Amino acid sequence: MTDYSAIKAELLAKQEELSDRLQETQATEGHEVEEGLDPNAQLWEVSEVRDGLDDEAATELNQVNEALSRLDAGEYGYCKSCGNQIGSARLEAMHYATLCIDCAESAEDNRDLEGFDPDEY
Repeated sequence: MTDYSAIKAELLAKQEELSDRLQETQATEGHEVEEGLDPNAQLWEVSEVRDGLDDEAATELNQVNEALSRLDAGEYGYCKSCGNQIGSARLEAMHYATLCIDCAESAEDNRDLEGFDPDEY
């Protein structure tokens, strides 16, 4: 069995970082507006940026949590499509990869498949 302790430590650190970031962006609800500018436009823009950051962080946090679950279940490092091991270089580059490089490339080639999410691969 491969030792993923370093990857698990990095995933746990990323989990904490993303959770903190989500809490911080949610705590900035009462953003001050600049004088002389339309306050509604400013608040809308800040809200749009915050929502985008929240969505991105929430998606990545979900991927990190799923990777940690796979680690705990002994399923980490195996392709969800073909069952083969995911290469260590791929896991080092993207700790929450769920597909081996061959299946990820195949999925990208078939983007018209229902449910394709390029961020997952």
